[in-house]
Amino acid sequence: MTATTQPAQPAPAVPFEPLPPADPGLGTRTLAHVLLRAAREHPDTVAVSVEGEPAVTYAELLDRARGLAASLERRAPQARHVGLLLPNGAAFVVGLYAAALARRTAVLLNPRLRDPELVYQVGQSQVGVLIAADAPGRPLASLFPALEKDHVDPAVIWAGSGTPPTGEPLEDWLADVPEPAAGPGDLPDEEDVAVIIYTSGSTALPKGVMLRHRSVVRNAEVVAERFGATDRDRVFSAGPFFHSGGLTMQLVLAALVGAPAYSVAAFDPTTVLDIVEREQITLYSGIETLFLRLTEARGFARERLASVRSGWTTGTPAILHAIADEVGIPGVICIYGISEAAPNVTMSPADDTPEHRLETVGRPQDGTEVRLLDPVTGEDVGIGRPGEIAVRSYGVMAGYWDKPAETAEALAGGWLHTGDLAVRRPDGYLSFAGRIKDIVRVGGENVSCSEVENALYGLGGIELASVIPVDDGARGQRVVAAVRMAEGAPFDEDGMIAALRGRLAGYKVPSRIVHVPQMPLTESGKVVKRRLAEVVEPLLGQR
Repeated sequence: MTATTQPAQPAPAVPFEPLPPADPGLGTRTLAHVLLRAAREHPDTVAVSVEGEPAVTYAELLDRARGLAASLERRAPQARHVGLLLPNGAAFVVGLYAAALARRTAVLLNPRLRDPELVYQVGQSQVGVLIAADAPGRPLASLFPALEKDHVDPAVIWAGSGTPPTGEPLEDWLADVPEPAAGPGDLPDEEDVAVIIYTSGSTALPKGVMLRHRSVVRNAEVVAERFGATDRDRVFSAGPFFHSGGLTMQLVLAALVGAPAYSVAAFDPTTVLDIVEREQITLYSGIETLFLRLTEARGFARERLASVRSGWTTGTPAILHAIADEVGIPGVICIYGISEAAPNVTMSPADDTPEHRLETVGRPQDGTEVRLLDPVTGEDVGIGRPGEIAVRSYGVMAGYWDKPAETAEALAGGWLHTGDLAVRRPDGYLSFAGRIKDIVRVGGENVSCSEVENALYGLGGIELASVIPVDDGARGQRVVAAVRMAEGAPFDEDGMIAALRGRLAGYKVPSRIVHVPQMPLTESGKVVKRRLAEVVEPLLGQR
């Protein structure tokens, strides 16, 4: 993203027309109001059920969240930011809504990060109270001395099992409240910042995205509308709650319509498939790998997913068709979103054509404007040409926490500049075209990594493909691909390169394709291309 991407003369703002509230008395769009309405209208419905722990109803969730909110107000009145360092589970959801009821901001932290990363994020966001628990395969005992050493000293509430390594047990904070059902006082305003979510930090230190209550709740509303979601649905979150998609498009969406939300603390294909079949899940969502991995489950059969009518995901058209045809979820929808937009920007409705749901990222949501800008000139590009996605909507972030320069750059000209590329089709739908920086410069020509990756998936037999630039001396860069083959599929580099020559212009065809069974992935399942390059380059001398 560069300052050159801003339009010279931004279009005038379009007034945002909110949806009519479902309840005139609780129509305010905050997380607190969402929970209050869900507990009143669906008190006995399961609010959250994570495998391995007791399910919690909406009435129980409200009772616990009110209790914790009251404790936060009395015992930590100066702590404006409440960190949630938790795996998927009831404690996360209780902490999220308690922060809202107490008019605090919840800082959503990834428990799989290493100690230095967490020390930076907890300190940078000025977390005053940290609710924490071990995640599967990631004990936190070493984190607390690291925080102390760096003079980062939030009050710790331990939500895990066993003796707390520091701080007090969560149950003590709940039990300390004489009347846990009592309200904590004034509820938050729609314009208050509900959550801070850290970006992945692939190009710099992570930035804390500040999302308002109105942005999160409204985004969940419009996604629910495009799903046609009701209280008869059963929602499964395949990914983590601390991501913007898991937060808005699963947890909050489920509460808005009064549906139960299911998940797991750590993704295991066999366990997840068992839950989908047992609980008759109707909406299953997450990034594409969390769909594709279901085929690894013991006893996998497409029929076991027959209850799933829809769900959102990301990926290339080839991957979406594989999810529809091979995994067995033909109603799946490809979307485009970004944390800075709370997160969903474009999406097809559930009753749209398979072509639109699987081969595009849909149309902009109601109340959302999208422009496609030339990355160099900042001018709008025409139909069929790739341009940077610029967004203006209710969902756009309040800014990056304590980073005014980065905020000004990202929101230049009144638009959120995403750094992502798309192509607008004649029918108004958008096709994702990769990231501006996800480009290989070959002999003066720009090659989209996303385009080459999609062509690779189209060959079949490839479970994961990633294209990176490799320095080619005076000639600039060359295209190199890394692939992970599906189980039982043979790896034939020369055959794949020959096949691609019939699909791509010569300069776009990878000079090498290497087999990398263990690709470096982020917590959300995306390939870390910087680390992949370190793995791939030593392999280029081998044949």
